[in-house]
Amino acid sequence: MSIEGFAVVLVTVWGACVGSFLNVVVYRLPAGMSVVSPPSRCPGCERKLAAYDNVPVLGWLWLRGRCRSCKMKISVQYPLVEAATAVLFGGLTYGYYFAGLGGPWQAAGVAATWPVLAVHLVLLSSMIAATLIDAKLYLIPLSVVWLAAGVAAAGLPGSVALGWVPTEWLGVADRRDGWAQLVPFESGVAPWVAAGAAAGLAVAVGLLRFGVLPLSFAEEVPLPEGADPDDPNLILHHPHPRREIGKELLFLAFPVLGAFGGWAIAPADAEIGGPVGYTAAGVVLGYLVGGGLVWGTRVLGTLGFGKEAMGLGDVHLLAAIGAVIGWRDTVLVFFVAPFFGIVGAILTAGIGALIKQRVRVIPYGPYLCGAAVVVMLWGEAIWAAVFP
Repeated sequence: MSIEGFAVVLVTVWGACVGSFLNVVVYRLPAGMSVVSPPSRCPGCERKLAAYDNVPVLGWLWLRGRCRSCKMKISVQYPLVEAATAVLFGGLTYGYYFAGLGGPWQAAGVAATWPVLAVHLVLLSSMIAATLIDAKLYLIPLSVVWLAAGVAAAGLPGSVALGWVPTEWLGVADRRDGWAQLVPFESGVAPWVAAGAAAGLAVAVGLLRFGVLPLSFAEEVPLPEGADPDDPNLILHHPHPRREIGKELLFLAFPVLGAFGGWAIAPADAEIGGPVGYTAAGVVLGYLVGGGLVWGTRVLGTLGFGKEAMGLGDVHLLAAIGAVIGWRDTVLVFFVAPFFGIVGAILTAGIGALIKQRVRVIPYGPYLCGAAVVVMLWGEAIWAAVFP
């Protein structure tokens, strides 16, 4: 068996274990509980699960879906999430190294690309958790997507600095001339633009934390009479959404001005920074463009329709995706996601009609995640079709 084949098997098995942990994250994180303590236990009798009962998928099967002690039923969600995570982990790795979908991944081999693969698998884990939580609770815990962005910010430039990723596979500037990108990679004036925007964002966050800038949608709005406080449609009942979105425009002015400032002061011979700096710039620019695309849609949608459009969790989600795969592929994710959204809206409307319940709020995070997986695997083919 080749090292790539061994990697597919190893990653698939590891994916099942990650899926077991994601079940814990999905259950505990929205409830404000620790994801590491206490150890896994039955919610009924609170008996700690033995190690052999925690084996992904198989543990649920040999327990026949019930607690060993109190016989309480264990949700089928647990083995399904474990199996789905294993399939996604293995499928992504197989697509990169065997299916001819990965471009430089297949050419460089797993020995030269495993650090970047690890970052992509962290992003995939975060997207699975975000999808499950958003689909159920209409929210995306920011810690889930911040983890992926933080791993990208530290792991990708760090891998380049340590020589774990050969420089010849980092990337070129123009996809039409032959794109060979393993990590987000930006040279020229882009590092200056990224640095300026990041500095502006840091200033805005600081001003927000110290109360200089106002926090949007922070006031408590009285609920309509007889409304269910857990109804996700209540987000549409804010009396002054356009006023609140103006506060966000004030916040966004700082990174936008910072980006223009970075571009203005960039020297004529802006080719500085080397591979590590270019990779760091690619990560930052991908993060900012990803977040900016959704935030811009949120602003325009709210101003246009007078209802809060999209959520800030979606902003952070696409920002994290951009940090991992770069701004160009993130733009592609942004335009592919609506196709998932259309199918999802039709299915949601059909289910709502069957149960005679009107569904007005549709979580968008799952569609962004689905589009991201498609672009991670078939992005080269899509770009080739768009720019033959």
